[in-house]
Amino acid sequence: MNESASAVVVSAAGEHVVSPLNAQNRRSMFNFSKTPYFNLALLVGFGIFVSTYAQTGNIGLYPFRFLLKDKLGEGPLRVALFMQLAAMPWNLKLISGIISDAIPFFGTRRRHYLIWSSLLAGLLWLAVAVMPQRYLPMLVMSIMMNIGLVFVSTISGAILVEGGQTFGVTGKLSSVRVFAMNIASVGTPIGAYFAMQALGISALTAAIPLFILFLIAVFLYKEKPAAKADPKVWKNVWSQLKIAVKAKTLWAAAGLLFLVQFAPGFMTPLMFYQTDTLHFSEKFISFLTLIDAIAGAAGAFFYVYLCRKFKLRGLLYGSVFFTAALSLLYLGYNDRNSAIFIEAIYCFALSLTQLPLYDLAARATPKGSEAVGYAVIMSMWNWGLFFSDLIGSGLYEKYHLTFKSLVWVNAGTTLLVIVAVPFLPAMLLEQREEKTA
Repeated sequence: MNESASAVVVSAAGEHVVSPLNAQNRRSMFNFSKTPYFNLALLVGFGIFVSTYAQTGNIGLYPFRFLLKDKLGEGPLRVALFMQLAAMPWNLKLISGIISDAIPFFGTRRRHYLIWSSLLAGLLWLAVAVMPQRYLPMLVMSIMMNIGLVFVSTISGAILVEGGQTFGVTGKLSSVRVFAMNIASVGTPIGAYFAMQALGISALTAAIPLFILFLIAVFLYKEKPAAKADPKVWKNVWSQLKIAVKAKTLWAAAGLLFLVQFAPGFMTPLMFYQTDTLHFSEKFISFLTLIDAIAGAAGAFFYVYLCRKFKLRGLLYGSVFFTAALSLLYLGYNDRNSAIFIEAIYCFALSLTQLPLYDLAARATPKGSEAVGYAVIMSMWNWGLFFSDLIGSGLYEKYHLTFKSLVWVNAGTTLLVIVAVPFLPAMLLEQREEKTA
């Protein structure tokens, strides 16, 4: 989501920018291959993999959660607040794309940003592991670490667009990006497995790929330091922002996505319920997260069939209804067997039902402002998740709602959003996906 949006920022706002992959240095981008596509695929794929894998919300999700809960004695609300604030740089990823385009770093737009952001993120992971385990210092370091990862992701997306357009391989490189992001999702079960160990184990596992990327960027990735600051980038982005602000379809879609995600969530309370009530071990929770990843990928695969058979209007109604209904499965979440069954069914179906919302986001983005518009919509999605986790955790901790009561609240408030679907512009909803797509 975030990486693709930033990649378009580079192409939409940076047409006048000198590309590091121009005709003069196409063949010298790397030192070790005469095949440009191989070079690009390696850099893009590994950059996207690393920036996804090393996030605090991926490999760091359970290590930080268990550290905050078990060692620091934090409640659900403070745990949720930590995780959401740590991930805040990803909500502002558009800024990193603009900075990279407009402000060269040591004379380059990509290479030195990639070098220093990967090194910074890796060092900060190690620093988090060895520093005193206190809430605020770890939060500040985690935010800085995610800023580094955001730049790694943004620069990888920029190289994808520039290199793909230069050599005519945008489709192939996009498939590499999707593949890398899916492979990187194994970071969550890996992190859950290492959560029972010291935080340093998870930190080292996250930092090593970042250091490898740093070495690749230093010794193998070439970009001549000839770039100059270009104030036109800022002017172009401002023009795109004005188009986005005036787009009614954009804000209608953004509002729906925000409302769907805004329903009080139960993901952080679920971890407390798993450990405190059901007494699941960290090892078993890591097994559940692996099931989640596999089931979610399978659900996304089946959407290719659905989007060709049904109009988006019907898919959206089904999305909101089934998102609410599926959460009720957690009312039967009572032991290991039910947990395995519910996690598999829920993650498979939730992936399937959330894809119409992504489809709506893409359709509602105004032409000529694709990067900014899509970033606005997905930021609304992320802000909805931000408040959802905090509100749900607050109800669980401060108002002592049981986990299953919170499930009912989540389902009911999500279902209310269905009344907003008829107010979406008809032109967005009355089309099927082209069968040749």
